[in-house]
Amino acid sequence: MEFGIKMKNNMEEKTYKTIKWVLNKHIKNGVKSLWTWKNDNFTMIYENYSGQDRIYTSHQLLNLLKNE
Repeated sequence: MEFGIKMKNNMEEKTYKTIKWVLNKHIKNGVKSLWTWKNDNFTMIYENYSGQDRIYTSHQLLNLLKNE
């Protein structure tokens, strides 16, 4: 499952509105999900992960995006 970024006024201002909404829903509903974030692509990890990208919980990724 991948989520792209949202552009605001075509000025490259990243709001991450959709991914923040998804992460908040996961947290609220107690969904235990793991995510990667690389080059503004967010990927939820479903099964065995063998990549080199950093893995975040929903809480970690949401906090990171809030500080962007």
